[in-house]
Amino acid sequence: MASEFRADYFRLFGALIAEGRTFTANEDRPNGGRVVVLSYGLWQRRFGGDPGITGKAISLSGAPYTVVGIVGSGFDTELDSPPDLWLPFQIDLNSNDQAQYFNIVARLKRGVTLAMANAQFQLASGEFRRKFPDWIGPQDSFAVELFQDALVSNVRSSLLILLGAISFVLLIACANVANLLLVRAAGRKREIAVRAAVGAGRGRIIRQLITESVVLSLAGGALGLAFGAVGIRALLAVNPGDIPRIAEHGSAITLDWRVVAFTILVSLATGLLFGLIPALDVSRTDLMAGLKEGGRHGMGLRQNRIRSLLVIGETALAMVLLAGAGLLIRTFIALRAVDPGFDAHNVLTMQMSLAGSRFENTAEVERLISAAVQRVEAIPGVASAGASYILPLEGGFGVPFNIVGRTPANGRYDGRGWIPASPGYFDLFKIPILRGRAFNDLDNARAGRVAIINQAMARTFWPQVHAFSRGEIHF
Repeated sequence: MASEFRADYFRLFGALIAEGRTFTANEDRPNGGRVVVLSYGLWQRRFGGDPGITGKAISLSGAPYTVVGIVGSGFDTELDSPPDLWLPFQIDLNSNDQAQYFNIVARLKRGVTLAMANAQFQLASGEFRRKFPDWIGPQDSFAVELFQDALVSNVRSSLLILLGAISFVLLIACANVANLLLVRAAGRKREIAVRAAVGAGRGRIIRQLITESVVLSLAGGALGLAFGAVGIRALLAVNPGDIPRIAEHGSAITLDWRVVAFTILVSLATGLLFGLIPALDVSRTDLMAGLKEGGRHGMGLRQNRIRSLLVIGETALAMVLLAGAGLLIRTFIALRAVDPGFDAHNVLTMQMSLAGSRFENTAEVERLISAAVQRVEAIPGVASAGASYILPLEGGFGVPFNIVGRTPANGRYDGRGWIPASPGYFDLFKIPILRGRAFNDLDNARAGRVAIINQAMARTFWPQVHAFSRGEIHF
């Protein structure tokens, strides 16, 4: 997949360049030349990591592009799938071509807050509305958000829930270990009393017991780190879900120094916290009573009270986890029962990126899509094929529109999302047509313009009309 970017894009995100360079300012201008920057993954897969590829030309959409650089591994700033290569944007400010679907990213100057930036964008929204009244609604405006929020907004709550569940499991495990340490300490009262009798101070005994607890905790942390690395790789290879910036099969998730440092800190904290309780308790052992004990008597009242508190806390945490798991299972079952309006079973998708002078007119794009759909349908095992620029439930362009004979006071209705789709799109996803018909091969650029609306729009704008399939809409 190819994407277009400005020359400052790589410098903005601090991209490491494995070979060559990125775009120059001249290459970013219209007619600045056909140059391309490759991703590290594409460089390895397609060109075998050959450093000599820089300076050579490769074919993109039938046109030669010179490879000027290769981005280092792990560079991924995309909200979607990371691109295989980058092309310069080369925006012509004097052009009338419309393209409102690119993203703008900027780094705020020191001292500029997000609120200050949004205030400036509010002023820009008013100016844009006065200059282009048909392209922005009266209630619409421009706004900015933090890049991190844009990346993780859809998965932040899910990850926080998982973090809370993992924390509860950790606390339950720590309570179990603390109970075991208490039992073990009860059998070592005579040993501790002997050490105290020969001159070992209470502080030294506490340090020894805490050291044993910390060593046990660090060993468990190292073992958990190893199992976690293997387990997360297996889970991501099976189903990565919607977690952004994890690369193919989760290859971008690695055990870096931050993960190791966090594991060490958590292991030290749990070892100190839950090892301190039995250490303090056993260090209070009466010297004479400890020397007389053979280590086989029952635990004291204080130890029984501590064990009871640990068991109560462990049970409470387990009940919270059990209730949370039950709610998640019920939510999962409810979500599975929701009918999205289409059938995605056994549906495979692919993406294409078109560039070059050949696709500057819609006729060439239409021919390419039609030929691609026919070739896919000719593959054995393929039942049907269709094309669109976006998949169901992924949104779409929102543009103002008008209904003939029902012009509102402000001249246009607020924008609604629309998706261009080829014939076969509705059959592919088994989307039912309640009234009228689906697109066919005669609905091309030489025929009249037609559209299909959903049931929600029909109920909103034609609530009393049953045969709304003959209405006219102007976009």
